[in-house]
Amino acid sequence: MFGRKAVENPQEFSVDSSIEESFNKGKTLSPDEFARFYDSYYPRLYRYFSYRTATREEAEDLVEAVFERIINKFHTFDSKRGSLDAWVFTIARHILANRHRYQSRHPELPLEYGLAIEIGSGLSELVVEQEEIQRLRRYLGRLNEREKELLALRYGAELPHRRIGELLGMSEGNVTVSLGRAVRKLRGFFEAEENE
Repeated sequence: MFGRKAVENPQEFSVDSSIEESFNKGKTLSPDEFARFYDSYYPRLYRYFSYRTATREEAEDLVEAVFERIINKFHTFDSKRGSLDAWVFTIARHILANRHRYQSRHPELPLEYGLAIEIGSGLSELVVEQEEIQRLRRYLGRLNEREKELLALRYGAELPHRRIGELLGMSEGNVTVSLGRAVRKLRGFFEAEENE
């Protein structure tokens, strides 16, 4: 249901210690260090945003905005206040919130609507896949903001429960219980439609 299944107890994600040390000291990353940092975070950030946005392009734009903010604010990282992981995803959450605020004030139709009209119906496989994605997005839209955020952080960003708790100010146990409820609720939407 969520694409690649996340492991129940994922191993702690870690970045090369020299990279984290550079962040700690406020040092500029070398091109090689930044490339390793980028390669390790891009997939997780992309999956996180793809759970919370309507299009692939929007998710990609948001990931790039995160890296731009990191480049400009790397000197503000303080390991005493939290992990590098928590810092990166806090930036991601703020950028997403800013995007949602902007979109609520400036609504627009996605590019896909115009393309679908021009292309016609020659792409049935793509349409079926898009319908499944839209179905999932529709059900995600029925969840409250906390449930959406929990699912995006767990299955999109593949963060362990402890890190999610750190980001959202929840205990690890509360994260586990809340995630279980959100998944059951989402599963219920799918089952209800299949039984109709």
